[in-house]
Amino acid sequence: MFEDFINAMHNFKTNKTRTVLSLLGIIIGVMSVVIVTTMGSSLYTSVADQFKDMNMDVITIWQQWNRNTRRAYVVFNDSYRKRLMTEIPEIKNVFYANTFNAHVNRKDLSVGAKTVSAVEPGRFEALRMELDYGSFFSLSDYARGFQKAVIGDGIAKELFPEGNAVGKNLTLQIGSRSGSPPYNFDFTVIGVLKEKNSWLIRSSQAVYVPGQFYKNQLARAGDSEDVDSAEVVLYSAEDGTAAEEKIKKISSELGGGYEHSVWTYSAKNEFDQFSKVMDMINLVLTTVAGISLLVGGIGIMNIMLVTVTERKREIGIRKALGASNADIRNQFLVESAALTLTGGFAGVILGSMISKFVITSMFPPEFIYSFNLNGTLIAFAVSVSIGIFFGLHPAVKAAKLDPVAALAE
Repeated sequence: MFEDFINAMHNFKTNKTRTVLSLLGIIIGVMSVVIVTTMGSSLYTSVADQFKDMNMDVITIWQQWNRNTRRAYVVFNDSYRKRLMTEIPEIKNVFYANTFNAHVNRKDLSVGAKTVSAVEPGRFEALRMELDYGSFFSLSDYARGFQKAVIGDGIAKELFPEGNAVGKNLTLQIGSRSGSPPYNFDFTVIGVLKEKNSWLIRSSQAVYVPGQFYKNQLARAGDSEDVDSAEVVLYSAEDGTAAEEKIKKISSELGGGYEHSVWTYSAKNEFDQFSKVMDMINLVLTTVAGISLLVGGIGIMNIMLVTVTERKREIGIRKALGASNADIRNQFLVESAALTLTGGFAGVILGSMISKFVITSMFPPEFIYSFNLNGTLIAFAVSVSIGIFFGLHPAVKAAKLDPVAALAE
């Protein structure tokens, strides 16, 4: 076998032009597969990197309203929260947040109208929000609804250009529902958040106040259940699908059997859907790129058939000296496999270099280069297999040659 490989290398060197042309098909095929799979892997890795800060273990629930009764199918109250946590073991906690619009001002500085969230204890920690400086609300702040605020770094820079917003005051100008003049509430800033912008949290322009402040000052009389969304924190992101189905089932029961009593969303489900789409896209693109491998294999078979025809005399001499059909067949199979092995190796090298160059120099920094080892190994293995498969017919043809007829030519 080793001697056959050495002879194959010698034949390649003798017919350089033909060898290079034969290799091109395999090189281009393997290179195409490597580039496509690496691009797909890089896209997947880049998107996954964006999702890692998106609280994959959180499901957000929104109320759905009955047009006939003009009321929500499900009321987000303590009873609903208790039922979710009791009947769904995957749930770690459920947070409600009242929201209201307010103009955020500081003396003659303003950042305009913002959505202010009145939050419950533990929400910041559960959603892994981090402080740039300062502190979160204390238990007494939550319990008594003190007029303290935690703000985003963007708002802090605009309202407090001198730096260090902690201990300084801002004003929330809240419009009245009855049409009377707006209410002004002064708040002391106790913390500034690090920037975290995702589908769930956009902290840079956020303003948070204790939930009890809303209940004490802004809740409508006789209506303490005017929460329209909830954040469900799970023990594990992997439990997302099961928990979501159970939430919908319980909500449907409370909503009179209506299947869409609430609307749910989670980054985990979004990412799973993206992964499925990427798998299909990669399969299609790899298949298309793999066609060039098939074309390259046909080229190999064509070249090997020509080689057999040209070397009939050599085959006749070897058979006359005692070479068996298996020896002749193996000789040409080794040549075919060596050809595709060389082409496959060159294709892997070129494909890796080109894909890395394209991604690192032509794409934005957020696009992460990720070499697809599995796709590359498969492309390389397929290239060698194609060489053996398409080289088999010429090898068998060579093995079946009559040595007398071969020497006569």
